[in-house]
Amino acid sequence: MNAFRKLIGYILLLIPVSLFAQEKSTRWFPIYDFNPATFHKPSIQFAPFARWWWPGNFVDSVELKREINLFADHDFGGMEIQPLNFFIPGTPEAKAKIVTWDTPDYYANVAAVMREARKRGLTIDMTDGSGWPPGGPFLKDEDGFITLAFAEKDVTGGDIAIVVPSVANNTSGPSHLEAVLAVKTLSKKGDDKNTTVSLDPKSIIVLTSQVKKDSLYWNSPAGSWKIIAFWSKPQGEKTMAATPVQGPVVNHLDSAKVLKSYRHLFGERTGLKAYFGNPMRAVFDDSYEFAVDRFFSHGFIEYFKKHRGYDITPWLPAEMQKKYNYVDYMNPHAAPDFTFSKEDWRLKYDYDLTVSELFTDQFLDVTKNWLEPQGLLHRAQSYGFNLDMIAAAGHASIPETESMLGPEANVKIMTSGGHLYNKPIISSESVVFNGRAYTNTPQKIKVAVDKLFAVGVNQIIYHGVPYRYTPKDLGPEGWYAFSTPLISAVNFSSNLGEGNIFWKDQKQVNEYINRTQYALRSGKAHVDVLIYFPFMDVNGLPANPEEILADGYLANVEGPLPTTKEAKNATKEAWAAKVYPLINQLYANGITWDWVNDESIQKAELTNEHQINIRGNSYQSLILADDSVIQLKTAQKIRSLAANGMRLAAMGQLPQVQPSYLDWQRNDKLTSRAIKAALRSANSQYLGNSTALTKWIKGLRNAVKFNGEYHFTREVQRDMTDGSRIEFIWNKSDQWQTLSLSLDKKYKSSYWMNADEGTTIKNSGSLISYRMPPYGSIILYASTKYITTIPAQKPPIDDRAKKIITVDQWDLKTDSLELKNSPLFDWRMNDKLKFSSSEGIYTSSFQWDNIRTGSPVYLDLGKVYYTAEVYINGKFAGKRLFAPYMLDIGPFLISGDNKIEVRVTTGQLNGFIGKAKQGDVHYKQFKGKEDQTMAAGLAGPVVISEKQ
Repeated sequence: MNAFRKLIGYILLLIPVSLFAQEKSTRWFPIYDFNPATFHKPSIQFAPFARWWWPGNFVDSVELKREINLFADHDFGGMEIQPLNFFIPGTPEAKAKIVTWDTPDYYANVAAVMREARKRGLTIDMTDGSGWPPGGPFLKDEDGFITLAFAEKDVTGGDIAIVVPSVANNTSGPSHLEAVLAVKTLSKKGDDKNTTVSLDPKSIIVLTSQVKKDSLYWNSPAGSWKIIAFWSKPQGEKTMAATPVQGPVVNHLDSAKVLKSYRHLFGERTGLKAYFGNPMRAVFDDSYEFAVDRFFSHGFIEYFKKHRGYDITPWLPAEMQKKYNYVDYMNPHAAPDFTFSKEDWRLKYDYDLTVSELFTDQFLDVTKNWLEPQGLLHRAQSYGFNLDMIAAAGHASIPETESMLGPEANVKIMTSGGHLYNKPIISSESVVFNGRAYTNTPQKIKVAVDKLFAVGVNQIIYHGVPYRYTPKDLGPEGWYAFSTPLISAVNFSSNLGEGNIFWKDQKQVNEYINRTQYALRSGKAHVDVLIYFPFMDVNGLPANPEEILADGYLANVEGPLPTTKEAKNATKEAWAAKVYPLINQLYANGITWDWVNDESIQKAELTNEHQINIRGNSYQSLILADDSVIQLKTAQKIRSLAANGMRLAAMGQLPQVQPSYLDWQRNDKLTSRAIKAALRSANSQYLGNSTALTKWIKGLRNAVKFNGEYHFTREVQRDMTDGSRIEFIWNKSDQWQTLSLSLDKKYKSSYWMNADEGTTIKNSGSLISYRMPPYGSIILYASTKYITTIPAQKPPIDDRAKKIITVDQWDLKTDSLELKNSPLFDWRMNDKLKFSSSEGIYTSSFQWDNIRTGSPVYLDLGKVYYTAEVYINGKFAGKRLFAPYMLDIGPFLISGDNKIEVRVTTGQLNGFIGKAKQGDVHYKQFKGKEDQTMAAGLAGPVVISEKQ
């Protein structure tokens, strides 16, 4: 009875936790269909977030609350708190306060933010500690990453009794002997200067059992032998936290250490639990930029045996390579220390895959399982070392990608994982680019976020907004850690806070994102086809020749990109050259696609209609695109699916081998046979040329069909529960483009939803078209129902109106210059303006005698750098932040002479470069950057046209 009471009590304790977790999950992941009536002004939960950098704990609760209210007033949906400890100027007193993160005073400041955010309906995420990767001085050295290291000694045959060679250990944690091998070396050929030592795989002897008290006792066969001892030890990687001293980065491969860190950072001592679920939503982990020689863990060898089917111990020498698991930008890509044969890559693959699975078990799953029952989520950028990134995305509550991954094919890895593993929200660290500080304008922000939307992102998290701190060492724009006179080498966008010249326009930009994200979280992702992704890392993939902004560079607007030392990956370059034409043809024909990993293919089943079903998601086809390697189980699953009617396409190389070392010769043959058999199935096709590809694409079913090949587009689709469709379509070109679509008969009505203005345009019939402005986007809502009431209808602006007047002579006034009767020009072309960030006030006049009530008269400003506020006859006619820089000025015209004034806000960068050139120490990070000036001013041509 007593035991029964205990059990009942335990169950009762669990019930509120379970309900709490369910309630919070529903709150963060609402399930809904798109509603046109909500589109104009969606809930604040759909608005963009921003990373909010704090200068450590050198913050003030009054200022924090002011900023929270400022964010709410500017239509931010939430903030992610990130306390940093680098590039922060200040007095000794300030510097002492900066490093008081993880103190009662710090948590009191966080609590003040939480209370104010709760009042204003803002959501708060918190980074996993301070800086990145997570950890801190509250951990011991043995709580940090463990690396596998080796020491060696050459011996000759006979009775051997030697002290086992040991490795240096500069930490306070212990070293552990994991294995001892004896192996013969192979002589080098000729003048081979390779530092890698060749080992004889037939000679390997495992001697670990013959070690007694750190000495090896062995009766060696004749000849020369190399004794290699493998030791595990703490790596010693330190954090970048806002603390007086640094501690270890937590060991992500040991759940006990992971939980120790979480209990410290988010446990009872912090007082944060009172805010879990309201307003605190998630703990965030940035990309895994680790500095570990070779990942290892206690019990790793046994874990490897269980997961890979063989003992890695004899083959450990093939895993040794200097800084192998260092993040790419710190990785020397050194030659391996040892080699057995040209098949060593398989041993590395097996080891990396095992680390990937261990990381998922010990970190991702443990994190989610600790946070979610408490009403919190785990937001994670699951990349940075070799792992199954698509699967890792599926093990986060909210998978996250980032603009700085570069090519859209890279960004799509995380969004594909989010779709395959049914993640309602896929976020992105957004509008951040290397070498591009202060280049972001409203137009560039829109281009950057539209590019992210078009690959499947549906939550923008700006990088970012700094706490308002304006010491005398800095200019009036204040502290921004990623562009500072303290160190010129650091140069990243974006400062999107009050110090940004475009802060006054941020609310309007956020409203556009709010509407778009409302649409892109409705229903469920619709993806037509899957393409097998053969890589385990994000490094070295080139940009698609048809994409823009891969490196944060906006052509014809910004200075050239800085040179980079990033090594090219010949394998990925060659693969992309074959695969990108396929991807571009899919896009041009309105076919949506995702990457797919081995694990997901192996889970796939077929529906009665021969659709591929993966975790409830349906796809029309699987594509093998120039893949030479694939897992055996994946190949066998593909053969089985194809035999049962799956639609399979292949192009380029076919998989001939599988990557594992286990019985590799036999398994390679089985893999090749399975793929060949799959391609002999009735619904399989090898696409040997572009004609075959085009014909195959035309055979795919598409409820919303492109009436042409539109290479200017990128798109993403969502299906509603009633069969209705949302499609976000982006014009990535800098020209006006016409889009024509044919709709399936199941759609009873359709509408163009303009997220820029929150307006709607009703279509007629099943053949519809839209004129897309440069860099413009539009949302199609195709409904299976007749909708009687559609709010905020407004006809679209169209560049094809009849041109009546060109206004080509202007007066220009800036803070340093006045010009009269001047043609329009880019300020970079004028020596007196090229280093100016002044507002430009342009004035002119024109004659207008054709006054027709209700007839649109369009003012087209042409090229504007970067925002334009227009006044006609002294009356405010509107403002444009991005293309099209067009307004209907009909209501403001008078018969006769009309006065026009255009106030243009230029960017800050040119002014900073000019100040640096003049020796202003507040901007010395911009010294010598004269080639980086951006386009500025009103460049036109300015045309007035009338819709006929």
